[in-house]
Order: sequence, then C-alpha cells, then structure tokens
Amino acid sequence: MSRRIDAADARASAASDTAGVTPSPTEDGDRPRGAIDGTAPSVAPGARVLLYGIGNDLRGDDGAGVRVAHALEGRVAWRVRAVHGLTPELADELADADIALFVDADADLTLERPTWRRHPSGSPAGSAVPLMGHALDVPGLLRLTAWLFDRTPAAATLSLPARSFDLGETLSAPAEAGVAAAIHALTRLARG
Repeated sequence: MSRRIDAADARASAASDTAGVTPSPTEDGDRPRGAIDGTAPSVAPGARVLLYGIGNDLRGDDGAGVRVAHALEGRVAWRVRAVHGLTPELADELADADIALFVDADADLTLERPTWRRHPSGSPAGSAVPLMGHALDVPGLLRLTAWLFDRTPAAATLSLPARSFDLGETLSAPAEAGVAAAIHALTRLARG
C-alpha cells in the first residue's frame, strides 16, 4: 500500500519545521530521487553555499562525508570543504555563508538511507556558548558562529548510513550507496 500524502496535508503538517525549504525532487511521488529521506533545503540562485564533508577517510564509513565533498569539488558552484571535524576556526567562514550543508556518516544503525536534518537558525535565547575543545557538533558550531558574528546561515546535515569504522578506506555497502545518493542529490540541488 502506497503512503501518499497530498501536498496540502504535507505543507500543513510540516509548516512549522520546514519553513524556507522545498521537498526533494521525486521520481514517483513516494520516495525522493536517489533514496534520500527528509526535506532538502532550498537553494536560491546566487546563494552563498558552504558544504562541509566531515570525516576520516582512513576509518571506513567515517570517510563517507569526505568522499562526497571530494566528488563535488569543481562540480558545483559552492564552496566545498573536506574536514576531519568541526573546529572553532570554521565559524569565520560559516558566518559568511547563506546556507551551510554538512555531510557526515551517522552510526545510527536504524538509518537506512541518507537523511536530511535541519538545524534551527541563530542562537536560542539563553543558550550557552560551547566550550572550546578540539571539535564541535553542528549545533555547537552554529551557536559559536551566532555568538561571535551575530548571524548564522540556514543549515542542514545530510546524514549518511554507516556500519563500520574500522581502519581502512573501504566503505560498507550502505555507506557506498549513501555516498552515491548524496552526490546525485547534492548535484541536482546545486543545479536548481
């Protein structure tokens, strides 16, 4: 049985959480093209987009985000960076972006397909500035950016399924499929 939601119901149920985003393109109306779950952010023409592919390409599936970043370099008109982790010094370039996209492996074993996760803009009142450590998570980096520069870009993470973090450059089948789907989806998103 197909689980279809008409457009009016989908907009009504997601209005508060998806303001400013548009659904990913679909092949048949049921599943996003390239098997991506969630709602992709919309990218306006001329928007300054910064994409971080996060991970260690010598730790199996942890390198999935880095592989996506390397594959997109020169293929999209965005600033694309492969990083091992999110560090405080990234706040400077993050503050200059209109949209920040993070691509990272996710060890959640229930994650079967790449999944978009949106991050709230700005720094919520009373939120603490993250402690300065070697690495931050995405919300921590966004809070730091808001605290330092009084602005943050719209932000979303594309989480990729990961199963193995063993030493080596080989990806598991779910991570390999996730990388291919992410490259396809992000290339389409960049083209508008």
